[in-house]
Amino acid sequence: MGEFYIGSSYYPEWWPEEQWEKDFAKMAELGFNVVRMGEFAWSWYEPREGEYNFEPMIRAVNLAGKYGIKTIMGTTTAVCPPWLYKKYPEVKGGNERGDYDFGGRKGNCLSSEIFLEYARKITEEQARALGGNPNIIGWQLDNEPGFPFVCYDDRCEKGFREWLRAKYGTIDALNRAWFTMMWSNVYNDFDEIMLPVNAAEGGWFPGLRLDYRRYFSFIFNRLLRMETEILRKYIGDRFIFTNYPGVNWSVSCQDAMEFLDYAGWDNYVPTPYNDYYRYQFHSCMEHDLARRLSKGKGKFVVAEQTAVASANQLPGVVRAQTWIDVAQGAFATVFFEWRSPLGGPEQGYGTIVELNGEFAETWPELARLARELKEHYHKIDGAQTVSEIATVYSYENSWATPGWVVDGAYDQDFFNIHGGLKNAFRQNLDAIFPTDDFSKYRVVAAPNLKFLSEDTFNRLEKFVADGGILIINAECGTRDEFNNLLPMIRPGLFAKMAGAEVVSTISVADMAKQQAGSGDEIAVLFANGEKARPAGMMCKLRLTTAEPIAVYTCGKLKDMPAVTINRYGKGHVVMFCSTADSQEYFEAIGHILRDRFDIRPLLNVPDGVIVSSRVKDGKEYILAVNAKESAVTFTPDIPLYDELNGREITGEVTIEGYDVLFARKL
Repeated sequence: MGEFYIGSSYYPEWWPEEQWEKDFAKMAELGFNVVRMGEFAWSWYEPREGEYNFEPMIRAVNLAGKYGIKTIMGTTTAVCPPWLYKKYPEVKGGNERGDYDFGGRKGNCLSSEIFLEYARKITEEQARALGGNPNIIGWQLDNEPGFPFVCYDDRCEKGFREWLRAKYGTIDALNRAWFTMMWSNVYNDFDEIMLPVNAAEGGWFPGLRLDYRRYFSFIFNRLLRMETEILRKYIGDRFIFTNYPGVNWSVSCQDAMEFLDYAGWDNYVPTPYNDYYRYQFHSCMEHDLARRLSKGKGKFVVAEQTAVASANQLPGVVRAQTWIDVAQGAFATVFFEWRSPLGGPEQGYGTIVELNGEFAETWPELARLARELKEHYHKIDGAQTVSEIATVYSYENSWATPGWVVDGAYDQDFFNIHGGLKNAFRQNLDAIFPTDDFSKYRVVAAPNLKFLSEDTFNRLEKFVADGGILIINAECGTRDEFNNLLPMIRPGLFAKMAGAEVVSTISVADMAKQQAGSGDEIAVLFANGEKARPAGMMCKLRLTTAEPIAVYTCGKLKDMPAVTINRYGKGHVVMFCSTADSQEYFEAIGHILRDRFDIRPLLNVPDGVIVSSRVKDGKEYILAVNAKESAVTFTPDIPLYDELNGREITGEVTIEGYDVLFARKL
């Protein structure tokens, strides 16, 4: 590719055609070179069944090309035109309250063969009309597939039964897997299975819910695969991706790796404010997982991102957030959005131009970004991120966690440990899957890996025995693939490796009630003096061979182990025995491991600076983004050349608030 794609979402169907040229000219004036269009245009393309008209979009694409702006084109199956719903109301799905009425967007039933057939038709016609256009560089499938998180209509219930029949073969096998002997829930036939959306107590058995989540992921990926296969016939070597709101999404982005070229995600992580910088590590985790999902290419798409700062933020936050994208492998950042619609539900978003057509106040920042990336991105295009630390993410373990909402307990733990370790080590991190190779890493964190294959367990054991450092919690290795408990004391399969077992537990909430007025601080005290507040459950441990590296500070657990480390073979297993509601808990673990095992940072930057590196053609580039509004000062411990300012760095370095250091290691 060679260039970084920076631009905006744009909806030509909203505006009179004479407005298009003014907008594309203004994009070019800003330095933008890409526009994202078309993902909600079904009624524009096909106002009545079988009446197709792609000429207006072709004119829009070509007009953008006239100004040097390439197009990322969206397929349009995230919406449903009124004529289709009127003819076939069953193309819409449903939730707990029943089938969806027409209106708004999304909610299409992907178990509906009728919807899938019409989706196939519109995608084929769109690909035939636009697939060969030289101004289109890539295709986005659908829009945020996996939302609105549920589909409980009759078509999905029937499709779920068929999927279960194919998976289990016999109803007896399903009954064993779901533990249906409890409460006389034993099924005699697959046709007896219903989605318990309005059931009494405990209707969603753990195995049933997990399998429904698997089915829900399957139907969305089936749609995306179908659209990919259609596009491949018409678009040549143009890339294909989709825009997940986060790559820890409600569907398996890992399964979609089989047919997509890149991962893409919509970065609505809040831009930095004041000196609070840690939430930017949320985007770091998404970036690292998106990079893994791009099949070794080392880069991904940020398909949507906030284009403006709030009234309580200083200039520079949008540039800082975009440089974090670049630092971890983005090859495109598309801002949402160019101009606010005059009607409809999506009014009021921060936009690049005001309603009167003038640039909003972020424009100098965006123009600077465009210039910098045009001049310097080619140096790291195609570069790789080399990491010695990894965190293990599992979609199915996320789905097995109680609750349904994306970014629930499993994902919050994962964000916190990933961000905490990145901040503590000042290094690159990879986000990987249980099926990946662990041997190339020095540290692997696998929080809440409750169930895992025998092969994954054996490879983790070998990783530790060969000298690796594994970080787990007490929930790891405690369940089977159907989300049933193993007949083992926590941490189950990992008990010998961890050198400790759980004796009993208490919730943090109950501890707070029981110790009210005692003066006890409910905290975990680490061996280096750092403290962090636990959350969720606190575990009382029996140590066999492990040693504590942190203790509790309250109640009958006071001075008892809260975090342990155990030598196993040539390596070590660290076990944390509560969850946490902040990254600082895991930063403290990282600091202890950093000092004990001499894990060196990429660059000795102060707190608030997010540091990453990229390697290309034997050259290593260090990217350090100050995510605070306060300036930071440090003296690099390695020789560097400042690429943005064209000078060798000597002595003390200051990175101003929300500024970036893009340097080459000498």
